[in-house]
Formats: sequence, C-alpha cells, structure tokens
Amino acid sequence: MNTFLVTYTLDNSTESYDAISSRLKRYPNWAKLFARVWIIRTSRSSKRIRDELSDVIEGKGKIVVINITDSAWATYKIPDNILDWMKENI
Repeated sequence: MNTFLVTYTLDNSTESYDAISSRLKRYPNWAKLFARVWIIRTSRSSKRIRDELSDVIEGKGKIVVINITDSAWATYKIPDNILDWMKENI
C-alpha cells in the first residue's frame, strides 16, 4: 500500500466538486486535509488514481497525485484526528 497526496482545482462546477469528493471517499483509507487536498492510502498507482479522478471531473479541472509513502512531514494546527491518521498512514 502507498500513500498519496491528491490536490485539484476545478472549473467552477459544483457538480464536479461533489463528484470528485464522492470518488475520493470510495478509496478505503482517506483523510481530507483542506478543501481540495486529500491524502489516500491505496495499492493503486498514481497514474491510475489520476485517471479515475479525471474521468469523474470530465476535463473540468486539474489534478496532481504525489506518492508520499514514508515521506518526512510536519504540520501546524492540524486537527488531532487528521494528525493521528497521518501518523498511521504516511
């Protein structure tokens, strides 16, 4: 299993935001850091994640997927439940 940081921007489409959020929540292990920044843990590749998400938004935005497995990280004022998730999954 790998852990990925996923961030995106969409072209003014509320439907697309709902669709991509729903799709990200289908991954078995995820945390939402900020409005458009998620961390997911999956056995899929970064390319496959990108393709799955880009299919959902139908060309109405941009997506970046970065493998952060075993990466060093630091936070400031992140809620405890998200911080605990990050400690267990990155």
